[in-house]
Amino acid sequence: MKVAVVTDQLPLVEGTAAGRTLWAWCTGARELGHELEVWSWGPERYGQEKEIPDWCHWQPFDPPPLEGPVWREHVRALARPRWALAQWPWQPPEGAVAIAEEARSYPAVASTPRTAVTLHFSFLLDRLALRRLTLSTVQDVRAERRAAHDASVAFAYSQRVARVVGGKVRAVPIGYALPDEVLVPNEQPVAAIMADWSWPPNRQALASLLNVWPDVVAAVPGAQLLLAGRALRPDDVGLVPGLRVLGEVRHSLDMLSQTSLIAFPCPATSGPKVKVLEALAYGIPVVTTPSGVEGLHLGPGEGALVTTRQDFGEALIKALLSPDTRAALGTSGRAAVAKHHSPLSAGRARMEVLAQAFGTT
Repeated sequence: MKVAVVTDQLPLVEGTAAGRTLWAWCTGARELGHELEVWSWGPERYGQEKEIPDWCHWQPFDPPPLEGPVWREHVRALARPRWALAQWPWQPPEGAVAIAEEARSYPAVASTPRTAVTLHFSFLLDRLALRRLTLSTVQDVRAERRAAHDASVAFAYSQRVARVVGGKVRAVPIGYALPDEVLVPNEQPVAAIMADWSWPPNRQALASLLNVWPDVVAAVPGAQLLLAGRALRPDDVGLVPGLRVLGEVRHSLDMLSQTSLIAFPCPATSGPKVKVLEALAYGIPVVTTPSGVEGLHLGPGEGALVTTRQDFGEALIKALLSPDTRAALGTSGRAAVAKHHSPLSAGRARMEVLAQAFGTT
């Protein structure tokens, strides 16, 4: 099958979170023999120092200046929210299925005869979780629903997102390239988390974690907590026993290689969390909430200790006190990622849905 993917990301095995998952399923589809190319319209080349695959084309989109009165553009936005990308001068190869890898990319493919769109998360669910519904959010929700309704095929990375958006949305597994290196969880009680701390849900998770951490320190001798990622300074957290702020690290492996587990009291946001998927892929266990493993194919006792935010501290203490539990979770989590979220698994699941909708050519 011939496939053309439109996205604002670059498919890179060590790129952004979205770029890594894009690389995974596209690579899987190509290994299965499908003819697939990616066109990225993102205004910046994320990871400019890295060479992009030869099947990816970077063609940034600069919105043209507004013509006519502003009120006319507002009326157009009400009818067709987030539709500026429709002016991008791109057409898919003849006979290709055109996939928008995000709802915001859908206007670029909307005029083609065979279309699909991917929903990584739900704008509505995330904003409800943050209790922040703005006019901009309403437009995002409308654009998301329109894309899912108009596309011939709509993919979601979790059953929860598929249910909320409704209609013909099909849940498929998110892809991730299993690293060659396997990490053994630190035998010492070292919890860690790495995130973009400018994102409000991550700040909520941090507040929850810091709230229970004094109880953890009191119950677990020598307990340490490592915080990594951008937009976080030591002054943001203050003096906390056993806490070290690593700041932005060059590679997540720099943090994962030091830790016993990932501690992530995830708020009720939607879609898979790549930070959790990445830790599991390396063999590092995770203590989190149901939202932290949303969309991940994990059986009971595989990879993660899943608990409520109210009981998070107790679960974290239990995991930090048991090296054997952490080792078993790490081994089973990596195996689950290899089985359900490998590039081949993710690519095969997508292409099977496309074959059902469009045939095999």
